[in-house]
Amino acid sequence: MPNLSVKLDEATRQRLQALAARQGVTPHSLMLKAIAAELDWAEEQGAFVERALQARERVLAGGQVLDGPAFSVYLRARARGVKLPRPTAKNMAEQIDPCA
Repeated sequence: MPNLSVKLDEATRQRLQALAARQGVTPHSLMLKAIAAELDWAEEQGAFVERALQARERVLAGGQVLDGPAFSVYLRARARGVKLPRPTAKNMAEQIDPCA
């Protein structure tokens, strides 16, 4: 395995050593675990953003959407037991305010 050097300030080094000791692992092991966790989180976040952008493109390309405030009224009414007709989906272009 190739080496990678990380320079830590003294306070961070002491925190790392103390935490590793409490967990019964080496500082090296704790750093590997922390780096892996951060990489996993960053990759998951990137994948989430990519899926959101793809969904946005599908909607903009002609997907159907619901008016947010109208759907909110509908959901609140349903939660109270009031039956309202479900708002109908419209093309995205119909929902965009040209003055905005």
